Amino acid sequence: MFSRILTKLVDEAILPAVVLVAVRIVSVIFFGNYFGFDVTLSRAGFVYESAEGFLVINSYSTLAMTCVIAIGLLYVLIKSYIFHDTHIHPRISAKLFSLRLSSFIQTSFEVYAQGAIWLPYSYLMLLASGAMWYLGLVFDWVFYVALALAFLGTYFLVLDVEKELKPEITLEGGEE
Repeated sequence: MFSRILTKLVDEAILPAVVLVAVRIVSVIFFGNYFGFDVTLSRAGFVYESAEGFLVINSYSTLAMTCVIAIGLLYVLIKSYIFHDTHIHPRISAKLFSLRLSSFIQTSFEVYAQGAIWLPYSYLMLLASGAMWYLGLVFDWVFYVALALAFLGTYFLVLDVEKELKPEITLEGGEE
């Protein structure tokens, strides 16, 4: 059982990590060109022409990564709230089966494994942006966006877990 969970988590973590690294690299180049700052790539990494250029590019690049994490969390939350097998609406379930898209319906294991990857990524981004903000390497609002994302993602995922664990109540008002 432990190896199945660990294998699933590792499988779920690889693609987001690759996407986040790619977004970081592409966004540094994009924002460097967009804001007109020269950024070159050397053996030591990215080299910026000025401290102001570094601050702007690093802030927006970190924001781009935060947005990708937000999209990943939103994807997990949509699957959790709409396509979760324990509380999917029968009409949606019937429609998915008629369209031969029953693979959209997710088990708790699949949904929460993905949530267990994207949520820690949001906390890592919160810690990284907090440290960078403290050191003056990003604008303060980038940290606040990451803070809001971590809070909202946690809140809505916890609500779904509570919905999953809530005992069923019968018509007479007693618990089963």
